[in-house]
Parts: sequence; structure tokens; C-alpha cells
Amino acid sequence: MNYKKQIVSIMTLAILLLLMMSTVMQAVSLVESIGDFKAVMNGSQMKLTWASVSNSAGYNVYVNGTKIGSVNSNEASLIGFTENTTYRLRVTAYDHAKMEVATSNEINFTTTTNQTNLGQVQNLTVTQANGYVTLNWSSVNNANKYQVFVDVPGFGNVNIGEVTTTNAMLKGFSNGMRYGFSVRACQTLNADNVSYGAKSVAQYITIDFNKDDTNNDNNNNNNNGTKPDKVTNVTAYNIAETMADVSWAVANNADGYEVLLSKNYGSYAKVYDTTKNAVRLGNLSANSYYRVKVVAYKWINKNKVYGEESAYTFFTTKEEKVVVGDISRIDVYNVTEKEATIAWTKANNADGYEIDLAKNNGKYQTIYDTTKTQAVLGNLDADSKYSVRVIAYKWVNGKKQYGNISYVKSFYTQEEQITVGSVKNIYIDKVTQNSVDISWSSVNGAQGYYVSLAEGNGTFKFYGDTAGRKYVLANLKADTYYRVRVIAYKIVNGKEYTSEQIAVQGFTTLRANSNVANVPQVTGLNANVKRTTVRLSWNRANNVAGYEIEFTVPGIGRIPYYTTNNYIDISGITGKQYNYTARVRAYKYVNGVKKYGEYSNMVSFREN
Repeated sequence: MNYKKQIVSIMTLAILLLLMMSTVMQAVSLVESIGDFKAVMNGSQMKLTWASVSNSAGYNVYVNGTKIGSVNSNEASLIGFTENTTYRLRVTAYDHAKMEVATSNEINFTTTTNQTNLGQVQNLTVTQANGYVTLNWSSVNNANKYQVFVDVPGFGNVNIGEVTTTNAMLKGFSNGMRYGFSVRACQTLNADNVSYGAKSVAQYITIDFNKDDTNNDNNNNNNNGTKPDKVTNVTAYNIAETMADVSWAVANNADGYEVLLSKNYGSYAKVYDTTKNAVRLGNLSANSYYRVKVVAYKWINKNKVYGEESAYTFFTTKEEKVVVGDISRIDVYNVTEKEATIAWTKANNADGYEIDLAKNNGKYQTIYDTTKTQAVLGNLDADSKYSVRVIAYKWVNGKKQYGNISYVKSFYTQEEQITVGSVKNIYIDKVTQNSVDISWSSVNGAQGYYVSLAEGNGTFKFYGDTAGRKYVLANLKADTYYRVRVIAYKIVNGKEYTSEQIAVQGFTTLRANSNVANVPQVTGLNANVKRTTVRLSWNRANNVAGYEIEFTVPGIGRIPYYTTNNYIDISGITGKQYNYTARVRAYKYVNGVKKYGEYSNMVSFREN
């Protein structure tokens, strides 16, 4: 393998990642989630994979809540991570307008390596000449290859490739930049399993294209003087949102100091070169983790000779205080039984809004998070009081910073429109002098029925309540015309609803002692309706003079008809919503006096 070519191609990895961000976008249908999101380590690179989203235009990659780039495939290789550190990872899909329309779940991933008994690489030396950097180190028992790492300022500690020798020549660095180099031994166990030894001690060098001799900062043998002491007592203070002060103890034999800074576990980069023992770090990011260390140097023969780097001190900048404007007005409209639309004024500097809802003076619950200034509240309960409030927020370093809670707007949902079907037919049975059995057709959804009774054309009075469809009316007067009505009802949320149409049926109780002189009772009464005419027919009774028909008209009462035949036709049956009734009894004359038998069964009918 030509190692020089390998290094050049790997060093452009960051550029390849950036090129993928400019992919031409395609049209996309809305989706909701991204599945099968996974992360694995491959050396110092982290590989992310996930299930493809149909017709998506691309994907955004988030680390610790911050978007670090975009790709157009369902995988990404990331570099610049610190080993044995936990990171929060997530990807989103976006459409042709670069609007995010789907998201994966967020996973916590810890960067680890499979350490074995391989030894640590020793005696690493770093030299430069003619624009090349050459690494040499001692071999490690049982190792069959070595990984080379370069600490790139502002980017991270990058695994730039592997070699099977104990040396490597690198190219592609920026003049004047200070880079760190380390090597670790590897052993291939099988196709999918590689073990590693510990990394060597890092060696740093400042790139100088004008140099044609070796000038390793850590191994310079032409000091012509004593190296500066190691810097101690590095302290950070006066920490604010975007700045912090750093000071340290004066190092013996030092002409100046370089201040190295790392943000959020990234690599160190030189941010100051000073002759003093204190600096003010500016242009920092709010709510971010920083590590800082200092290295002293001495000028010898116009070259910087560095001492040992200090131990790092760390600090976290304060959270950025962003003022989110107030919401001055909330309107509620289009209120129905189950929904209501709310709208509010835009708050200055807001990225989004959370909507809190409380029912019947209960606790508030957050039910919506939106970037718009209106929302439809669904799944509400009818005939209920609701109170709604809105809180504006802004994203600051991956966290929501909230404004003031708006005033509360209350509204009532409409009463639920509940209807109860009506009883269509009431049936009369087993009529006696003092009682009658009634039954009726069922009503879908009814929980019960109210039964009321009126004597003649008088006022209805409540008689009883039943969940069934049968009832016995007792303690009635003999030979008396009554009207009975039945109303269906049901109860919803403690409120009663009844049928709008009411079924009414009339009947007459039997006369007392009506069976005189052995007048037989009429049997087999039948009603045959043709449009507005009914033919009543019955079995002929023996030894009778004739028949009396009691015909009951709804709202009018009983009308008697007489015949000597065992049938009669009665016209004027009108109104399909009305039930007519009839019954028949026979009579004969005894000593000139008309005597009656018992009534037949009662039949009911209507216009057809």
C-alpha cells in the first residue's frame, strides 16, 4: 500500500462530508419516524446507520443536540470524537424545502475500544522536512498493524489510516499550525474483530514549510539552553456567557506562553500567544464545556523550544440569556362539542410555542408544541369548561428558554347533541275491570322508559319507570276509558335525555258483572286495514241478538258501533302515527232488557 496516497485521501474526509451537504433535493411525502437507528465505532470514526425514508431529500445529523451536517444516504461516518465518552445522537429526514419531516429516536452512545494485552507504542518521534512529517516508533509484540492519529486543531483526533510498518510519512498539513501525533498497535482477530493497544504519548509539532531539518517540539536536541518549566496552577474565573479569564503561575526560563483551548471534548487549538501569565478568552459559546491548558516556550536560535504542557482546567460557560417576547392576545373560535381553534399573537424572538390546557379548573397539561401561531384543540369533552394558555420559547444551545406565560383564555364546548328514539307502538293485553298489561316496541340506546296514565282526556300523571318493555297498570276503575303513554330516556354525563315523539294508546276497562244471562264472550277478533278503512271480524256467538263494537279514536275517545253481523267496516282511519283500538261484545234481550257479555280481546291498528 502506498501510504502517502492513503493519507492524502483520508485527510480529505471532512471535505467529502461537506460535499454531501450540497446534494440536490428531491420532492418528498410527509413521514413520521425513522427506524433502526444504530451507531458503531470503527477505529476513531463513528459510523451511523438507519432505515431509509422513502423519497426523502436528505438527512440531518445531530450530536448532543447540535446539527453537525447533512448527508443524502442512510449512513454517515463521523470523526473528531473522544474515546470513552458518551454522546447523544439523532438523525432527521428533510424534504425538498429542507423542512424536517421525520426523526429517529435519540440514542446515547459511548465511544470505546477493545483493549487487549497489546503493549503501548513507545519511542515515537516526529520530524518534518520538505513539507513532509515522518513518524518512527518501536514495534509492539503480537501487533500486525498500527493506527496513526493526528490531532487536527479545531477538528479532532482523527484516525488517518493504518500501516504494517513502524514508520509513516505524512503530507497535507497547514503551515504554522500545531498538530499532535500518536500511534497505537492493532491485532486482527477475525474479519469483524480487531483489538487495540493503548495509544502512544502524543508528540506535537508546529508545521514550518521553510524548515528542512527536524524540529520536533518535544524532542528538540538543539536547545542551546534549558527548556522552560511545565506551567502549573492554570485557573479559570470570571466565567460568563461568551468569555472567561484564565491565569497561571509564571514558569521558570519562559519567554512566552501558548494557550490551548478545547470545546465540548474536541481537540485543542492554539488561541493565544502571550508573554503574560493571564488572558481573557472571548467569542466563546454560551452553555458550553471548555478545557484549557498552557505550554511555556523559550526562544533559542530564533526557534521556539517548548516545555511540557500543563494539566488542563475546565469550565462551562453560562447559559445564554435570551429575552423572549410576550404573547399579547389569545382568541378562541370555531368551538364545537369536540374541538376548538385557538390563535395568538407572535412573540418576539420566539422559535416555537407550547400550549397548556386545563379542564374544569383542573391542572394544566402541555398538549401541543408548534412553531405556528394557531392550533386546533381536538378530543375535547362536550359541555365542559376549558382554560388555555400559551408559552413562547427559543432554542438556546439545544435547550428551550421560555418567555412569560400568557394570560389564560377560558371557553365552553357546546352541549353534545344527543337524541333518543321514540316508542313506535304500544300493545294492550289482558284487559280486566281493574288492570291491563301493556308492552311496546324497543328503542335503540334507551336506558329506560317512563309510563304515564290519563283517565279519559284528562292530564297525564306519572305511573312508573322501567328498564324493560312491559308493564302492568293496576287499581284501575271498571268500565273506564284510559290513555297510556310511554317515553324512552337515557342519561349521559349525569344529564337526562328523552324522546321527542311520545307514543299514546287508549283502552277501556271491563264493566263490572257484565256477563249476565249467560251471554257468551266474543272471540277471534281480527282487524284488516286497507288504506283508511278497517274491517273488524270475529267468531259468531250463539243465541245472541247482535254485537256492540267499542271503537276508540285517538284524541276523541270511544265511539260505539252496532251490528247483527260478525263483521263491520269502519272508514276514516287516518294518520299513520296514530293507533286506533277496537273490541267487541255480544248482547241479547232478557225480558226486554239488553244484557251484555264480556268484551273480546282488544286489537290496535293504524292507516297503512
